[in-house]
Amino acid sequence: MAIILTTIESEMKTLIEGMTTTSYNYNWGTVNNPDMARQTFPSAEIMMTMETNVDDPGGGWAQAYSNEAEFQIKVIPELSAEAEVPVYAINIEYNKALDDLKKLFGINYNLNGNCCSIMYRSAERINSTAGDNFRPGYLDTRWLVRYSQDRLDPETVVP
Repeated sequence: MAIILTTIESEMKTLIEGMTTTSYNYNWGTVNNPDMARQTFPSAEIMMTMETNVDDPGGGWAQAYSNEAEFQIKVIPELSAEAEVPVYAINIEYNKALDDLKKLFGINYNLNGNCCSIMYRSAERINSTAGDNFRPGYLDTRWLVRYSQDRLDPETVVP
């Protein structure tokens, strides 16, 4: 059996790695390797930031926990050439990357049966102070994943 949150994160990684220009704006690169020297771009880092139980107190469904987990996907695109003002030139790359993720999780809304749903929540452009003209920052995206798990066997997804 697999741990549910690990399976969800693994499926998100697999799906992102599978994006190509056949259906998306980019051939996506590295996922979950924070070493910038070993990344291909756009890269992504997936991190669960919070998990919350949303059971209704005294609710009728006592066989399973209803949960929500917030995931951050940090996206690092890169410019193909130096720009006069890179922090603005990169915005089009952020927008295309965000569209790719929205499409990916719009099509794969239950992560191949590993959750009830994944929903887009927000995105924020973060400028770097490192002075990198090709990667002047990153896009911080947030996603809400809803899933249910058996109370007696928490490694089992309940549909």
